[in-house]
Order: sequence, then structure tokens, then C-alpha cells
Amino acid sequence: MSHSKRLSKNANSVIVFLPIKPIYAKKLIAGEKKYEFRKRGFRLDLTHIIIYASSPLRRIVGVAEVQRVIVDSPTATWERAKQAAGISRKAYREYFQGKSKAYAIKISKIIPFSNWIDPVSLENGFKVPQSFSYVDHLFFHRALSVGKATHAW
Repeated sequence: MSHSKRLSKNANSVIVFLPIKPIYAKKLIAGEKKYEFRKRGFRLDLTHIIIYASSPLRRIVGVAEVQRVIVDSPTATWERAKQAAGISRKAYREYFQGKSKAYAIKISKIIPFSNWIDPVSLENGFKVPQSFSYVDHLFFHRALSVGKATHAW
């Protein structure tokens, strides 16, 4: 079965390119982490994530299907996500210190890539965002095609 058929998507998909520290990208890919946390909000209709392991890897390592985006207080978000947060409570609290809102992306499905991808190879001149950026379906399909199946860390 092709990757594009295993990961549901359609013309209404909302796709985000998300730089993630390699330690957390690895946990997402391994299924140990089911939530990705951010201080800045996403569209609530977000459907997919392109997982980019930031420095020193600097490669797209997989894609994820989003179950939902949660927006709540940091405390309430932690209570909801702590069993599959993939991060310590201490690190979580430090990250959200002084913030009134926490954004959590709940992951429903992951496709790890066997070919890790330099995003510039998918789109000439692509600039990796510091926080995140929305990408189009063509970029997403190229990533699926070039990325292939699983990769062992």
C-alpha cells in the first residue's frame, strides 16, 4: 500500500512544516510521544504535520496525521496529555512558564521516512521556519514520495 493511501488527506488538508528538536522528533516517530506542544497557536483544522528534526540533523524524518489541536491553560493541557507527552513535567512547566495558553497537537498516525529529506530538495529556496509554516499539498506529496517507508534511528 502506498504511503499516500495509508495517510488520509484531501484537498481540504491543512499541513504544517514543524521544526522539532531531534530528541522529541525521535520520540514522535517511535510513538512514545503523542502530543507536540507549542506556545504559538495553529489553525484548529490542522490535519497533517511534516516532522523536521532540527539541528544537528536538519532533515524531514516523517509525517504525522493530526487527531486534533488542543488549546487550554498549560495546567489543563498537561493534565490531558501527560500520559503521552514525551516530555518531563519539569521541562513542560519551564517551556510554558508565564504563558496563559498552551497548544497541543494530538497525533493519531505517524509515517517515519527511510530517506530523511533536506527540505530544499523538495522546494528550491525553501527556508526552514523558526516556529512553523504552512505548506501546500505539492510539498507534502513530494515529501511522501521521496521519504518512503521507515528509518531506524
